[in-house]
Amino acid sequence: MSSTSEGTRRRAGRKRDPRVEPLVLSAALEIYALQGWRGLTFDAVARAAKIGKPAIYRRWESRELLLVSAFNRTNFPTARDMGSLEADVRDYHAQWLDWYAAPFLPQAGNRILVDCTSNDELDRLYREMVIGPRTRAARQVTRRAIARGELDPRTSPATLPDLILGGMFMHWVFAPDREEPAFAASFEKESAALVEVILQGLRHGSGEPAEEESDA
Repeated sequence: MSSTSEGTRRRAGRKRDPRVEPLVLSAALEIYALQGWRGLTFDAVARAAKIGKPAIYRRWESRELLLVSAFNRTNFPTARDMGSLEADVRDYHAQWLDWYAAPFLPQAGNRILVDCTSNDELDRLYREMVIGPRTRAARQVTRRAIARGELDPRTSPATLPDLILGGMFMHWVFAPDREEPAFAASFEKESAALVEVILQGLRHGSGEPAEEESDA
């Protein structure tokens, strides 16, 4: 057997280093959060991750795929079946709190919403790989609650996740104290109050009496 064929066989059978993907995807997300789409280059990611560019190109053929893969690897909130409407809502809220507390994720999340409006391929991949599956899961919360008899069957599956995420997003974006050390605690408190309002509204709409709070 020739040395050329032996070398080809070794290259074909070489296993990928499992350390490469997490290093590259973490670097890509941080660069994007801090520098935006222009700053997200394969050169910049390779330098930050201390990984050769060929290893990156072998895994991700475009910046769009690299960035969306980075988002898909994060703890992007996914609504889960916790057994009841209230448990589902509180779990979903807790996941979003973790998301907003994570380094670089909120900043990167805001950026990609803007960049998707001018980059069709980025928009397509983000919807297909990240937003689509999570949106379908979030809307299942309402469908499960209807099946359990907890919600009026006329309730739109989109309403509940829109209220939770929309309220948290607006508070995070426009809060004047976002750069203050105490913001994380106040954000958790305010968003928890939002969840209570949503749950009370859902109970009222389904004919279930809202829980009365004690004055004590």
